[in-house]
Amino acid sequence: MSSQAASFRIFIGARPWLQAVLLTALAAAVLSPSLGAGFVWDDLQQIVGSPTISDPTAPARYFSLNVVESYGSEGRGADGVDTYRPLFFITLWLVHLINGPDPFWFHLAVLAAHLGVCLLLWTAARRWIGSNLAAAAVFAAFAVHPVTAEATLWASAVSEPLAAAGLLGSALILESWCGRDRSSPVAAATAGLVMLLGLLAKEAVLTALPVVSIFLWRVRGVRVRALLGPWIAVAVFLALRVNALDGLQATGSGAGQRLEAIRNLPVLVLDAIRAMFTLLPVGIRHLYWDYRQLPWAASAAAAAAVLVLAVLAWRVRQRLPLTPTALGVTLCMMVPVALVSTVPGWGGFGRYLYLPWGFTALAAAGIGRHLRDRLEHRAANLSWAVPAVVVVFLSVELLGLQHALEVYHSQESLARASIELAPHAPDGWEWLGNHYVENGDLADAARCYAEAVAAAPELFRPRHNLAAALLYLGRPGEALEHERIAESAHGETTEGAVVAVSALIELGRWDEAADRLLRSLDRDPQSGQLQKLQRRLLAEHPDPDHYRGWLESRLAAAPDRPAAAVIRPLLP
Repeated sequence: MSSQAASFRIFIGARPWLQAVLLTALAAAVLSPSLGAGFVWDDLQQIVGSPTISDPTAPARYFSLNVVESYGSEGRGADGVDTYRPLFFITLWLVHLINGPDPFWFHLAVLAAHLGVCLLLWTAARRWIGSNLAAAAVFAAFAVHPVTAEATLWASAVSEPLAAAGLLGSALILESWCGRDRSSPVAAATAGLVMLLGLLAKEAVLTALPVVSIFLWRVRGVRVRALLGPWIAVAVFLALRVNALDGLQATGSGAGQRLEAIRNLPVLVLDAIRAMFTLLPVGIRHLYWDYRQLPWAASAAAAAAVLVLAVLAWRVRQRLPLTPTALGVTLCMMVPVALVSTVPGWGGFGRYLYLPWGFTALAAAGIGRHLRDRLEHRAANLSWAVPAVVVVFLSVELLGLQHALEVYHSQESLARASIELAPHAPDGWEWLGNHYVENGDLADAARCYAEAVAAAPELFRPRHNLAAALLYLGRPGEALEHERIAESAHGETTEGAVVAVSALIELGRWDEAADRLLRSLDRDPQSGQLQKLQRRLLAEHPDPDHYRGWLESRLAAAPDRPAAAVIRPLLP
């Protein structure tokens, strides 16, 4: 026996705690380059630019705010998406206490949470498959998957492993203490509390609970009354969400959106299964741009394929009970993804596969062990095939992970990867344009924004950004035209007014600038940018006496208008 083979057998036969320590150390070493990455994507809003993350009163207030309000903005997310994750923001708040907005500590927190989920899956594999080799394979395959790395390689992704830990931890507690021959109300209550914590980190984990509950009851023998613990946690979570968000609605209520979500769902399920096993694509997908022109024929074909998979999984449920469970978890967790796949600007794909891949890895390990047992009895000379497939799969995963580490290293690398992945989508172009703005390269920023506008001319943000870049490049006429197009579709905004008024001033159209500024101040008198423009207009107007008289007549006609409190102190 070679020394490598001997070492492998020692590792597989090691005591459980030692195997867990070795696996965790290896995974931590492989993933350690992520600790040197910067802030990307939503990190810039939820950590870097958030005024609440350093507020000592914020943790208590997070329980009464939606996600957008929690990081200091107003309203809801993209196209009215509303989410509720107080524990997620409390986690960010706690990490911020260590050393402020230092990306190292935030990435360390995500890595620690991810390794914790890996250990939970390793525990589940040892119990549900009964094989040290299978447990090690599940740990490794889950730890370094390049697609689901989207849930672990940027700071704000910590919600994914926290939510997954809540569901898996709850399931393992119930199985340990509430099986066929025993029942523990304390354990059921503890499982409910752990589940509640997971839900407060990210609510989407709720969709997997029905399938996991059936698995625990029918396969693992957990008593039905013990399962009430997690379901009571669901009721508590929903009550908290309704209280904070005034309802359960998570996205817009249009019938057209619901119909599009139904059309997208079967394709999403197949797409998810494909991504889990092909290990592609690496990087952020914006599903709306991939699916917005999806034909119903493709949806029907995908639905038929999903039905075939469901029938096959059901037929092997006695020998491979994890297979229908994994398919069920994937299907159920794609339902909310189907809804957000109808929303322009809502990004992500790999993060949505984080928990589904955990159960799929368990199912694949169960299938692998079953095949290996059969080969050992019927074709011993082929028994090496299953371990060989596992080794090849893990090797490809490691190669893909290196690419993922590069993609999520910085906002620029993420933007370029998004463009490479989907040049037809505006998001990567807009992110790259923002990067150029931060580096003072307005010409390249304008070029990127123009590409984003060409990809999605109906969106406000890319066109507004293009207008702002053109203004500062000394092209106010083009800037004003782009702002006019944006506002004709989306209405007037404060940020649009800043660009429009500035462009009108540069063009010498003083009366139009004055009228637009007064209207904008009435709508948003607290805007510091608009107030600054008002002072500029008073200082630079070619006929200041005429302009002051015009302002005074407008204020006299409507003395209670909101802009009056801003303008009156500026007049002599």
